Amino acid sequence: MHDRDVRASDLDRDAAAERLRLAVEEGCLDFGEFDERLGQAYQSVTRGELADLVADLPAKRPQTPRKPAPAGLPRWLKIVWAAWAVIFAINVVVWGVVSVANACPAEFWPKGALPPAVILAIVTAVISRKRRKENGEGS
Repeated sequence: MHDRDVRASDLDRDAAAERLRLAVEEGCLDFGEFDERLGQAYQSVTRGELADLVADLPAKRPQTPRKPAPAGLPRWLKIVWAAWAVIFAINVVVWGVVSVANACPAEFWPKGALPPAVILAIVTAVISRKRRKENGEGS
């Protein structure tokens, strides 16, 4: 009996699905074709049907080890911190000017910007801890 005629197992279907997923990552398939072929893979009865789904794809490239996440903070978080710092600084300067212009110093109203800083600090700590764990630096 020829191998193409052998009934496919769930493991065979999963292997074909993984190859199709890698083909999308490599840019060999678009999402529409991936979706169509994935459906066909899980409906395939024989190994030959699975082989036909991946026959036009280049040979599987060896998996390169994933790079660890960068050690620093993500760029978006740095931008949010910078924006908060600028807004807070402007508020402190305006408060200072208002306080100097009046005979009696105004209440320090920029303190209203501190709760978002606490939330940002918590988000920063969680992300930093997660990145340290991903890089194997312990907890």
